[in-house]
Amino acid sequence: MKPLASFYFNVSNREQALCQLVGKAVKRKLATGIVTDSETASRVIDRLLWEVPPTGFVPHCLGDDALASQTPALIDHRLELLLPREVVFNWTAHVVPTDRGIARIVEIVPRDDMDLREVARQRLALYKRAGYEVEFTDMDKQGRANG
Repeated sequence: MKPLASFYFNVSNREQALCQLVGKAVKRKLATGIVTDSETASRVIDRLLWEVPPTGFVPHCLGDDALASQTPALIDHRLELLLPREVVFNWTAHVVPTDRGIARIVEIVPRDDMDLREVARQRLALYKRAGYEVEFTDMDKQGRANG
């Protein structure tokens, strides 16, 4: 089975979308990782997952936590601490290395940030060259369908 790169685009609030999508992955019992650019960014996402959704909880911890092996969602800036994971959310400015055996990489693309949209296009081309199947989800249409 080919690895998959999932692009969620037309996102109005990247942080909220990240929390919702991570929550869905964990609910489906997928080993989930969120790779960030730095320890500071990892801690920001850690706090965010404690707050969103306000009435729910996504079990998660940092990659070097003592409970990491028992926790469905891990966050870290060191990809090696997240692996193996079935799905990895890319919260960095870089392409996730495609030689690590990750079955699914998720990219969240904002509606209004042209720089991040252009970076997403570049990542798309790299994932395709690496042999990833690519799927797209228009979050603007999802919001209207659910609203």
